[in-house]
Amino acid sequence: MYVDALISSLLPMTMLDGLAAMPFGPFALPALLAALTASLVAMSVPGAVNTMSFVSGLILGIGGILVVALGVTIGTHLLFLASRRWLGERLRRRFGKRMEGIQEHLGRRGPLYVVGARIGGIPSVIVTAGCAATPISARAFLAASLLGMLPAISLSALAGSGLAAF
Repeated sequence: MYVDALISSLLPMTMLDGLAAMPFGPFALPALLAALTASLVAMSVPGAVNTMSFVSGLILGIGGILVVALGVTIGTHLLFLASRRWLGERLRRRFGKRMEGIQEHLGRRGPLYVVGARIGGIPSVIVTAGCAATPISARAFLAASLLGMLPAISLSALAGSGLAAF
């Protein structure tokens, strides 16, 4: 009883129920959560992935994992492309001589480092801006980022789903 009152006081559940009751409601609510997740990740808001995973799990259950994974994929890709466009060349000019030695190594082994950095919890903007100056491909960066963030997304969404079931 107390948990229901707490959840309804923190989340606008009547608005979410109304949105879900609309003709495209079953698609609108997950799309809204994915778009919100993508925008928060693209703006590098700290803690956005875990928070959105928990809220998505609370509202959508286990399906929240897929919604947040989609949002994270879009947001990370946008942040990577923007960083590569506006920061990549500046970083190469500033640290060019020091980076030459590691460029080739990161081109080959970069995805392993990205997975490790994502699992280790290094802030997204540091990983993304650092990788934007390396020759890692956008596709490899995206796959490695998703693979590295998937455990945290899953745990947070399952925690939210478990609280909703409680």
